[in-house]
Amino acid sequence: MILKALTLVNYRKFKNSVVEFPDGIIGVMGLNGVGKSTIFEAIAWVLYGPVAARTSADQIKREDAADSDPCRVELDFIFEEDRYRIVREMSGKNLSASASVMINDKLAASGAEIASKYIQKRLGMDFKSFFTSIFAKQKELNVLSAMNASERRPLILKMLGIDELDEVVKEIRADKKNKDTLIEKLSQDITDERTGKNKIESYNDEVKSLDKKKEDLDESIKEIKEKIQYLKKEVENLEKNCASNKKDYEKINLLKEKLAEKKTLFENKKKLDVELKNLQSKIAERQRIIETQRKKTKGFEKLDADVKEVEKKLRLTDEEIEKLVKKIEQEKTIAENIKESISDIECKKKNILKLGPDAKCPTCDRLLGEQHNKLLKNFDKEKQEKVGKVESILKNIKTALEGKDKFSREKQAFEKKRNYLQSQLREKERIDATIDNILAEMSREKIELENNEKQLKNIGTIDFAIAEYESVKNQFNEFYKKYQSTLNFLTDKKEALSDSKLELEKKDGEKNLIAQRIKNLQDKITELEEFKNKIKEEKKNSQQLGTLSEVMSSFRSHLISRIQPTLSSYASDYFERLTDGKYQQMELDENYNIMIYDGGNSYSIQRFSGGEEDLANLCLRLAISEVITERAGGIFNFIILDEIFGSQDMIRRQNIMKALNGLSSKFRQIFLITHIDDVKNYVENVINVSENEDGTSVVKIE
Repeated sequence: MILKALTLVNYRKFKNSVVEFPDGIIGVMGLNGVGKSTIFEAIAWVLYGPVAARTSADQIKREDAADSDPCRVELDFIFEEDRYRIVREMSGKNLSASASVMINDKLAASGAEIASKYIQKRLGMDFKSFFTSIFAKQKELNVLSAMNASERRPLILKMLGIDELDEVVKEIRADKKNKDTLIEKLSQDITDERTGKNKIESYNDEVKSLDKKKEDLDESIKEIKEKIQYLKKEVENLEKNCASNKKDYEKINLLKEKLAEKKTLFENKKKLDVELKNLQSKIAERQRIIETQRKKTKGFEKLDADVKEVEKKLRLTDEEIEKLVKKIEQEKTIAENIKESISDIECKKKNILKLGPDAKCPTCDRLLGEQHNKLLKNFDKEKQEKVGKVESILKNIKTALEGKDKFSREKQAFEKKRNYLQSQLREKERIDATIDNILAEMSREKIELENNEKQLKNIGTIDFAIAEYESVKNQFNEFYKKYQSTLNFLTDKKEALSDSKLELEKKDGEKNLIAQRIKNLQDKITELEEFKNKIKEEKKNSQQLGTLSEVMSSFRSHLISRIQPTLSSYASDYFERLTDGKYQQMELDENYNIMIYDGGNSYSIQRFSGGEEDLANLCLRLAISEVITERAGGIFNFIILDEIFGSQDMIRRQNIMKALNGLSSKFRQIFLITHIDDVKNYVENVINVSENEDGTSVVKIE
């Protein structure tokens, strides 16, 4: 696999960059953080998709890119002499993923997941294997060095994919365990836990018993069917007989109904005749009563006028009485006033008498003298006049009271007459109401009379013989009893037929249940027979899995035993070149500790300087990549070395570069990711990565 070109559009910090990959040793130069490693991460992402990214999808797209701008990576490479072009893209606000694979300008795969699976199949390795074989990092080398033996050994085996054999062995053993468990379960399924007897034998015995019951049911069903056929014939005959009797019954019933209708009309006519006579009699009687009542009302002709006259007189009498009462009250008031003035005169006279002629006048303060007697005479005269007035008023009151008594007596007479007249009015009203009620009844009875006359006219002459009706009625009863008896017998036979059919259905149901039970048992027997065959087959599979487990375990041990000297050989070759022949051999011991030979003696790597230790780890990492590449059929002709010059001085870096030039026969492209500027003096081509002021990264080939 040879890388040719890479296009980055809105990927991480790259806005729009194209990288062309030459052959040889290529330095990928730039400051830390500008995106050197991002170029090779993009290669993994375009090949394998999201699984190869170190972040989520929303962090892969360039931060300042618009939602409408796509995030796209295109990779061109040569693989097995074919030209490949892979495009992977995320578009839209939701970052919808898409991908396509073109081989020699022809579409080979389309779709994000389909493209990933297709590449994995074509390259023959997944993302982890791909990265382990082509990518060597300084941090990874330091980890190999810092680990103890118990940690280093499984890590190296994992990098080489040996741990996958452990998973395979584990899966084989799990499969064998599952097979053994299935065998045990199937064995339990074909054995009755309660009796310990083979279920197939038990089911066969039950099938025989059910077959016997089925035969007995077949015999019963045959007898019931014969009985049903016999009952059907009886029912057919009874239905014919019943139909004949029903016809006779319906015929006589029709005649009976006609005669009954005549009988009803005949009786109605007799009833109407009687009612007609009664109505005529009632109407005549009511007419007589009306005439009698009308004669009574002749004496009430002037009654209303008399009542009005009496009411008028009563009203006038009340007015006169009211006038006299008023007058009496007025006269009494005047008399009382005069009496009070008389008392006042008597009081004054008494005061004058007490004073005598020699006293002074209480008004003018002069002596009374002769005026004393004169005053007394004037008091007496005034008193006599007032007493005369009172007597005159009392006479007037007496006269008025006599008039009031007279009018009161007249009022009583008028009231008595009014009460009499009112009683006469009530009698008149009662008689009028009676006449009205009788007239209403007469009107109703006349209408009823007319209706009866119409009904009689409609009925006309009725020819009806009661003897004939009674004879037909007796015949009807006989025919009905005969028909009902036949019908009851038919019903009984039908019920017997229905019961037989139900019994047949019941027996058929029992038979079907037995047949179903037999089928179920036979299905179970078949299933158990399959279980037996399955047990036999699974035992064979379990045996084969056991053998396969032993073979795979032996193969794993054999592979591990071969990998150790192979890695030692490849690592020694690299180490000799990188140290310019100073150290000709390094190896991994049984615990995968790195041992370096110096002067024919082996020493632990801790004996040597930090730079030599880094070289040894680098050689081991290169050896691992070479083994992986050889196992993959030598498909990868490039390797990526990320910041491997961490602790190396200038001379050592020169030696490493010289050694790497000697690796051109194994790797057509060697990529050195580094921030050390003087490395560019030792490489054939330089890919310079830098950062613009706006934070985007750009690539320049030097």
